[in-house]
Amino acid sequence: MEEEKGMGKKGLSRRAFLGLGGTALAGAAMAGMAGCAPQSKSDAKADAAAGGEGGVPVAESGASAGPDVAGKHSWEIAPEPIAKDKIKGTEECDVLVIGAGLAGCCASISALEKGAKVITIDKNPETVVARGVHIAGFHTKVQQKLAGEGLVEEPDYNNVVRRWINWAQGRVKEPLLWEFAHKSGACFDWLYDLATKKGLEALLWDGYYKGPDYTEYPVTHIFYQADKYEETVNFTFYQGSGVGDVYGNAVLVPALYETIADMGGEIRWETKSEQLVREGDGPVTGAVVSTGKDEYTQINAKSVIIASGDYAADNEMFQYYSPMTAYAMDGRFYNPPDCDTGDMHKQAIWAGGAMQKSEPHAAVMHLDFGAASYGFLHVNWEGRRFKNEDVNTQSKSVTKALQTKKDAWTIYDSHGLEQVKAQMDAGLGGGLQWGQLTQPVGGEYNLEAQKKVLEGELESGQTVEANTLEELAEKMGVPPENLVATVDRYNELCDLGKDLDFGKRPEVMGKVVDPPFYAGKLVASMLTMCGGLRTNLDAQVLDAEDQPIEGLYVCGSAAGEFFGAGDYPTYVPGIGHGRCVTFGRIAGINAAGGNADEEIPSLDL
Repeated sequence: MEEEKGMGKKGLSRRAFLGLGGTALAGAAMAGMAGCAPQSKSDAKADAAAGGEGGVPVAESGASAGPDVAGKHSWEIAPEPIAKDKIKGTEECDVLVIGAGLAGCCASISALEKGAKVITIDKNPETVVARGVHIAGFHTKVQQKLAGEGLVEEPDYNNVVRRWINWAQGRVKEPLLWEFAHKSGACFDWLYDLATKKGLEALLWDGYYKGPDYTEYPVTHIFYQADKYEETVNFTFYQGSGVGDVYGNAVLVPALYETIADMGGEIRWETKSEQLVREGDGPVTGAVVSTGKDEYTQINAKSVIIASGDYAADNEMFQYYSPMTAYAMDGRFYNPPDCDTGDMHKQAIWAGGAMQKSEPHAAVMHLDFGAASYGFLHVNWEGRRFKNEDVNTQSKSVTKALQTKKDAWTIYDSHGLEQVKAQMDAGLGGGLQWGQLTQPVGGEYNLEAQKKVLEGELESGQTVEANTLEELAEKMGVPPENLVATVDRYNELCDLGKDLDFGKRPEVMGKVVDPPFYAGKLVASMLTMCGGLRTNLDAQVLDAEDQPIEGLYVCGSAAGEFFGAGDYPTYVPGIGHGRCVTFGRIAGINAAGGNADEEIPSLDL
């Protein structure tokens, strides 16, 4: 097969790389790093002093206050190579996988299936490096079965991708999206077969958003322990937890750890990559790793796969690449906490790799760790309505930050949850923080589970309760007269059957009349930064000239060019985990010497 320039040895004509416009600053910085010699620690300190601490200045509003005055950020400055006399030993493998999350596991297993000797390392103590519930895939066997039973209608996948591109305003490498559309179903089915051998099953999520203007798609899967189905769906449901003992990635990833062990692979915990090994413009041939203070080993490998997650815990990178998100978020939620420090973004840059051109980077920011927002009346810090609430959770997270103060609440009365059930069962509402995380296709909205959620929110203080609106306002810390006036106006619009103020669908409006009244605190939870390293369809890392670096692959949240325009596209719930599976498998096969394009079946769109 003839090699195409910049596409890797397995490139096909449909894999033509689309160049994207980028900022001069980012382009110049990355180009400079690709060919420069490592700077000394003293140089790094001088640059830091010139630019000040904390990276890019960020205004209180969240707007960027401009680039680093030194012209270069700390993460772009390569440290001195680790002295050879500090490297106490070397060992060999075929594929080194850095990161033991969902993407890393899929990459490791795929490489092991090719007969490769695989070492997987993770800097964390032994744990479950996973969070979340939903995994997207197109035309999976789970979908096909339900479609055959008449329980779901598969969408037009061409239209799904077109809407996805439109959401990103074209600031994505479009072939990557089409590659996901072609390959995600087969990759999910591969994962499904692995998971069922470990006692898991998968359902298709029916809690997705169903609206005439904003509509999500039934492409989202949830793994659960098959012998605990009733407990999983009906009793262990916990809105926004992201983890549980019987469903989601919290049970899937440990099953993949077992699979790696069964296949003769190993995961080395508390083992951190410090520097990638690359001579000049040659291939990446491994990594120097640490297992303790000044204790280094060099793992030589034919290929290295970066599956290390994002960089949101590095404040300088975070503020530079997504200043509005850095301002808007109320908290970061990662598992394990604060491990998402962008280590491998930096090490790839030091080795000549480049970050994606499009900025700001997209963020997964949902209302996951506050009260459930539903589609109820929302009020700001003044107790005034400020938006159409009939939108996705990502939009709600951002919109509230545009207020003078970021505090916002969802307001409902004693009939509120019954209203939600009626809307969901009628196919009117849905989405994260409105629907239910584990609601299966073929089932119905579980009102009793939602009442348990409310009980938990009241106990934790995420939601407050009162018998009068004035008392509720006092507990919220908003002016009582404003809240009463806002509720009166909203009830008037409900009676009118038309939202003259914000254009909300009348069928998802419900009056706030009968006590007790509830106010749930809306918390913008920053879950994942989605910007990362440039990559191609073979999952190779690219340099500043968009050429692949031999021997270096990337998958999961460390990979870039898949999302754009600042926000995660909730049209396809679970797309972040979906790409971990799809491109983790692609990276693993290719890194082990296979041809993922030929070996993974493609969906004919």
